[in-house]
Amino acid sequence: MSSPPRIAISLGASFMGYATHAGFMARLHAQGIRPVAISGSSAGAIAAGLYASGLEQEAIQRAVLSPWMYLAFARRTRWIWHQIVGSFFFRHPGFFDPRGAISHFESLVGRRAIESLSNPKLMIALSDLVSQETIFAQTGHLATAMAASCCVPMLFSPLEFEGRLCTDGGVAHESPIDPWFTDEGIDHIIVHRIVQPQGRPPRLPLHRMLGTIAATHESMNRQLLADRIELARLHGKKLTFITTTHPRPSPFAPKRLKHYYEHGEATAGKLLETALSM
Repeated sequence: MSSPPRIAISLGASFMGYATHAGFMARLHAQGIRPVAISGSSAGAIAAGLYASGLEQEAIQRAVLSPWMYLAFARRTRWIWHQIVGSFFFRHPGFFDPRGAISHFESLVGRRAIESLSNPKLMIALSDLVSQETIFAQTGHLATAMAASCCVPMLFSPLEFEGRLCTDGGVAHESPIDPWFTDEGIDHIIVHRIVQPQGRPPRLPLHRMLGTIAATHESMNRQLLADRIELARLHGKKLTFITTTHPRPSPFAPKRLKHYYEHGEATAGKLLETALSM
């Protein structure tokens, strides 16, 4: 009797998509799926970090549905001062000071190191602004990595992680999987992506700005994902992409996060019926 495939799951970058990712993982967990590794960029880094830390699924659900999750990224911002001083004196300015997110994540997962998590192993993608390289963080302070991976350029100031100035991990790696291609302990890589339906442009300026950023990311990521499909084939890895489609979450509509959590659960159900069916 052959051993079951060793699964690794990557949760893609998506603005406030952490509730969707959490619902996706909760459904898989409830059905007994236990990945040997999990990774994430941006919102995916939040959901991956919470899952890998061993929190109960009910605790993760409460965390991702709470408005404190996104408010933490602005709570330490010194309004006006931060925007004016940052614009003139910071080499890499951002509208919000995201340091409050580190404290918030510590309240959820503690002051743990990424390397202390082994069931599953965790990897978080970040972008180094100085070396202009992607960091696939598998060591270092967990809460800081989770926060730094979410720092969308210009929207949030970058954060220092292990002595490196870092920003949004989804800039070059929407779904971090590259180090897994040569990992002999992984057979099947699953990538969960979140996309928004095409339709009328949003009315609010903030939403239009986020839409422009997302569209730019999507055009680049489609080519990068195509390249990674070929890399996975060359390394003998099974690679499955599955997508959840729903409107872009808004900080002005926190009650909708529960619906997006349920969207993620539904997507996991489809995966269980297809790529993970026994």
